[in-house]
Amino acid sequence: MDETDRKLLDRLQASLPLVPRPFAAVGEPLGLSEDEVLERVRALHERGLIRRIGPVLDPEKVGRVGLLAAMAVPAERLEAVAVQVSDCDRVTHNYERVARHGTCPFNLWFTLTAGDRDELAGAVERLAEATALAIATFPMRRKFKIGVRFSFTDDSDG
Repeated sequence: MDETDRKLLDRLQASLPLVPRPFAAVGEPLGLSEDEVLERVRALHERGLIRRIGPVLDPEKVGRVGLLAAMAVPAERLEAVAVQVSDCDRVTHNYERVARHGTCPFNLWFTLTAGDRDELAGAVERLAEATALAIATFPMRRKFKIGVRFSFTDDSDG
């Protein structure tokens, strides 16, 4: 990954302009044509550095419900169970988290969305059955929205 790729990743994380030719708009400040941006994005995707480009939606505002869930997965099964969880079309994020404080038993955390609470409960039930593991669920009580953005350059303007 070169410096131009780093600057491109910084820009893509910030936003994708809602214009007829968004990749041309992203490339312009970097001195890249639309085709150059698309080729770089394809290459970054093929190398696994970009998984997807898409919107970040608020489930409630688009008529869906969401849930945070966690499992205590034996270390020797973690990879296999993580794959099973990721294969569920209701799962939006799935990650391992090592307990740092206290004795939290959960090491695999994931979020799910669905059209309604029954559909969400069904997805959790199917995952529990498929993995033969209990799933703890944590319905949202209060929303704290954070953004995550990785820095790839020292450039303050991206």
